[in-house]
Amino acid sequence: MISVTAIETGKARMKTAQRTGRDGRGAFGRKIDIFRDKAWVDPLPIYAFLIEHPEGRFLVDTGDTWRNSVPGYLPRWNPFFTKEVIIKVAPGEEIGPRLNAMGLDPARDIEAVILTHFHHDHTGGLDHFPHNRIIASRESYEVSRGLKGMLMGCLPQRWPIWLKPELVDLNGPAVGPFPASHPITRDGRIFLVPTPGHAPGHVSVVVRGDGVTYFLAGDATYDDVNLRAEKADGVTNNPDLSVRTLRAIKLFAAGEPTVILPAHDPGVPQRLAAGMTF
Repeated sequence: MISVTAIETGKARMKTAQRTGRDGRGAFGRKIDIFRDKAWVDPLPIYAFLIEHPEGRFLVDTGDTWRNSVPGYLPRWNPFFTKEVIIKVAPGEEIGPRLNAMGLDPARDIEAVILTHFHHDHTGGLDHFPHNRIIASRESYEVSRGLKGMLMGCLPQRWPIWLKPELVDLNGPAVGPFPASHPITRDGRIFLVPTPGHAPGHVSVVVRGDGVTYFLAGDATYDDVNLRAEKADGVTNNPDLSVRTLRAIKLFAAGEPTVILPAHDPGVPQRLAAGMTF
């Protein structure tokens, strides 16, 4: 039996220009639009996803941390962190307490943590997993380190000092419209596919359940609406690549019954509960 559970780890607010970039705008123009935008999206959930599989429990992303509220945690020299996004996480909303409430010890009961990318709202809960495998794409990890990573929405200076992720290259067989893949489980029912655009090296996690497939999209799209409309977000440094990724996801979902699960889509719980396919 394979199942997927969404776990909310606080809320994020962003500008409307971040959620949906303006058509015809390049990477730099989209960043300018975010800073100029006066309109904010209603608070969005920050989801991590627990996969129950015969080979163990797998967690996709770790959400964010309450330490965002501590003065100095976010670098003041980068105004995007402090002025363009608002993260609110209570201590009990972190992924560790959330798993505890489900009767799970995060450090012992999770076979592996899979990171779709290294933006801070996906890695903020890493501290809860010191004894676990941490799986990530090599490209995503490399571009997220140092000053370059800090400029693109990562906080490598806040990663646990013990972090040495299991880096993988997506050089497995093509799956539908995706040119490559990487297996996570021996039975091949959980695997990674490349979904770059929002961030270099971004991956999504595909879970083939019983009669339905779950597509854990990370931030490849912020929501079902943007996916259907093929609208890239305002964060991407390559809007054309983002749109190609959205088209690949749609084409994949057209080939098999697929539940799309982005990390910040308020519709995720309803979609999961009803088994609503794309």
